[in-house]
Amino acid sequence: MANKIITMRNLSIKIIIVFVVLTQCLLIKHVQAKPKSLKEEVHLTDLANLNITNETTKNTKQLEELIKQRKPRFIYLEQWVTLEPQNKNILKLLNKLAKKYDSKFYLVIGKNNWFGTRGVSNVTAALNEYGKYIDGIVLRVEPNKTNIWVKDDSFKIQILNQMLDAYHAIHSETKKRNKQFIAEFPFWLTDFKGPKGNFSQDTCSYSDKIIFLIDNKEILDKIDIKWNNITCQYQINLGRRATNQTDDSLKEIYKKIKDNSAFYYNFNGFIVDSDSPLLQTQEKQVSDNSTP
Repeated sequence: MANKIITMRNLSIKIIIVFVVLTQCLLIKHVQAKPKSLKEEVHLTDLANLNITNETTKNTKQLEELIKQRKPRFIYLEQWVTLEPQNKNILKLLNKLAKKYDSKFYLVIGKNNWFGTRGVSNVTAALNEYGKYIDGIVLRVEPNKTNIWVKDDSFKIQILNQMLDAYHAIHSETKKRNKQFIAEFPFWLTDFKGPKGNFSQDTCSYSDKIIFLIDNKEILDKIDIKWNNITCQYQINLGRRATNQTDDSLKEIYKKIKDNSAFYYNFNGFIVDSDSPLLQTQEKQVSDNSTP
């Protein structure tokens, strides 16, 4: 009888050991399946940030359907689009749709020489004119496209300091109106040193968010942008019209950034045009992934 009790006890111990081993294996597998870091939790394929193109505004029903389906977090409209004959009421329509689908609606303005006082006066005028329709305003400036952008880095830094001065003043104006201010500029300007940090980091101090404009694929290959050193929220603009990229080039740039860069929670997604082929590509990927 004693031998039988010992045998049963041994069997119970063996069963318990097997159970513990199996449990540990499952736990290890579960832990390995989890993201290893914050960067892997970010949705790098997030294209829910739409820049509404003039082509899309030609059919308001399709535009409404697009926003209804995608429910973008952020909607952008470049000011020049509002000047087209068919877009007399486009600001009012997008304001209505943004509220309906809980999106933020921003107007993109700017000329390449709008740094310093020019930037402040023109953005303030735009806020006065369009403020009732928008949640915030984006100032896009590409100083490298002006004829005063010369090879001498010390002169370039003076221009960048004027941009920071303008951002500071504009940020104050937008806060008075309870609006957001977003600074948009070529991504490679982050390589320049500012008064405190690099140019991009200093811009964080004078804006609610920044947008990196991917305007040069060749420079993207050479500069190792420290995306994770940006402490404020930021987005990356892949818009075709803003960058003069072809569809194929756009896909190539998107893949390069998505595959080779690590983003944390400060990254707010890629901005693409509302008629971009990348939207269709993403929808196809989602459809393929959901197929058993």
